[in-house]
Amino acid sequence: MESLLVLLLIANLAGLFLIWQRQDKQEKHLSKSLEDQADHLSDQLDYRFEQARQASQLDQKDLEVAVSDRLQEVRIELHQGLTQVRQEMTDSLLQNRDKTDQRLQALQESNEQRLEQMRQTVEEKLEKTLQTRLQASFETVSKQLESVNRGLGEMQTVARDVGALNKVLSGTKTRGILGELQLGQIIEDIMTPAQYEREYATVENSSERVEYAIKLPGQGDQEYVYLPIDSKFPLADYYRLEEAYEAGDKDEIERCRKSLLASVKRFAKDIKSKYIAPPRTTNFGILFVPTEGLYSEIVRNPVFFDDLRREEQIIVAGPSTLSALLNSLSVGFKTLNKSADHISKTLASVKTEFGKFGGILVKAQKHLQHASGNIEELLNRRTTAIERTLRHIELSEGEPALDLLYFQENEEEYED
Repeated sequence: MESLLVLLLIANLAGLFLIWQRQDKQEKHLSKSLEDQADHLSDQLDYRFEQARQASQLDQKDLEVAVSDRLQEVRIELHQGLTQVRQEMTDSLLQNRDKTDQRLQALQESNEQRLEQMRQTVEEKLEKTLQTRLQASFETVSKQLESVNRGLGEMQTVARDVGALNKVLSGTKTRGILGELQLGQIIEDIMTPAQYEREYATVENSSERVEYAIKLPGQGDQEYVYLPIDSKFPLADYYRLEEAYEAGDKDEIERCRKSLLASVKRFAKDIKSKYIAPPRTTNFGILFVPTEGLYSEIVRNPVFFDDLRREEQIIVAGPSTLSALLNSLSVGFKTLNKSADHISKTLASVKTEFGKFGGILVKAQKHLQHASGNIEELLNRRTTAIERTLRHIELSEGEPALDLLYFQENEEEYED
């Protein structure tokens, strides 16, 4: 009877061991399958991220090339236009001078002829009509003097008007108003009132208001990104530079040019500190100068122009380049926003799939923990209980038990 119990116990132990071996194989197979699925999903995610990154880089490069080409074309057209205007002005001045010389020559000849006629008339009829001719001559001279006086009065009026204009432009606030009016005229000509804001606070909780803020398309349908534009007019520095050009003093020209560029850079820093605050605004602003001569002086130094763009995030624009710049920026922002929406949708789908994958891993972890707990219970508590039971059993027949144990060990090796 005791031998039968021993055999039953040994058979139970062998069965438990076989069950444990089978569960261990199933757990290894499940773990390997989960690892394969995780590697496959990771490869797919890497491939999709790489495609999205390459597409974004291609779109960005195309946009940079397009903007650079457009700016180069605008610069060439501006240079050609300035050269043509300068040549036309020179030709016009030369023609006016020639015409003026001709008119003066004709007037001089006419006066000489009239004087000669008067002299001959006076000599011929001096004795008879001296008093009458002298009176007529005095009347003619008086009329001419009155005409000259009227001309001098008109010239004085023009001089007063020029002086008043210089006084008006000498005031910093007045020059700012003039530049703001010209900037407003350009923006109102190319945009609707819904596309820009005037005297707008681009920085929240700030009292500083930029003259014009252009509404560019943002991430959402109803969101806008504001592009600050402010006009500046360093007229005094520009006049000093023009006077140095007329004097032909190279040292003075260089000094005045440095002073002008320093003023422009100070204006750029002022715009950056007051009106640029991403993401509510763009990460750059536009400094508008109201004259083409002043703009050409700034663009003449490409290193300074590029430093303003890189260090101060400010682009300088003149009356002829502002409209083209605004159109290019509007098209560029629309293209970038379309690419950003596509990338955002792709990342959202990836995030959803990754969340599902995380849930599956959590469930698998719970199953593995449950199986590990069951095996630990079998190995510890059940095995201890069986050993405690076997301590009270004495073996009387040694050989059959050994043979049976040997057979079970061979069976276990075969199962392994």
